[in-house]
Amino acid sequence: MENASGLKLTPWSTLSARSWIRRVRRWYYQRAEEHYLICAAVEHARACEAEENEAYYQKRAAMARAALRFD
Repeated sequence: MENASGLKLTPWSTLSARSWIRRVRRWYYQRAEEHYLICAAVEHARACEAEENEAYYQKRAAMARAALRFD
């Protein structure tokens, strides 16, 4: 097999190119997975914080209502 520039491509050279491409894909997908896991962790932390804030303000509102009843 010869290409336009006259270089000979053997099955071994294409195999090494395929393995290189496979490594690059694996690296890319691992980085993407790490990125999405980090994003999921951040979103989970934000959701937990929002629930805590909601509980805090509900408690404050309940305390304010209770204070109005006893005044």
